[in-house]
Amino acid sequence: MSLVDCDLLPVACTLTPGAGVAQLAAWREFNDDYLLDIDRAAGQITVHYPKIDVAIARLTELVRTERTCCTFATWAIDTTHPDLRLSVTGTDDALAAPTFLEQTSTLETNESVQ
Repeated sequence: MSLVDCDLLPVACTLTPGAGVAQLAAWREFNDDYLLDIDRAAGQITVHYPKIDVAIARLTELVRTERTCCTFATWAIDTTHPDLRLSVTGTDDALAAPTFLEQTSTLETNESVQ
């Protein structure tokens, strides 16, 4: 576990440092595999993924953990749209904490190619 990874954990996160680093790694891998887009508005982040069974299952596991360790935000999965959506709501300060919901370099690279 690196100090950088520990620094990325939200202060209010209740995971142990080791479990937190593992959760961050799982989010990075998931986002690298499936992240389509991110919408930010006051009090809400909406993250878009392809609506496929494996993405739904993996996102469900990630959110299950977030709901127990990062209760400063509300985590909801929405499958009623053509894409899979993760909605995270809370105060603007709370929504600044989950940095793993930022767009990854893979997405930025894909956008720059288009």
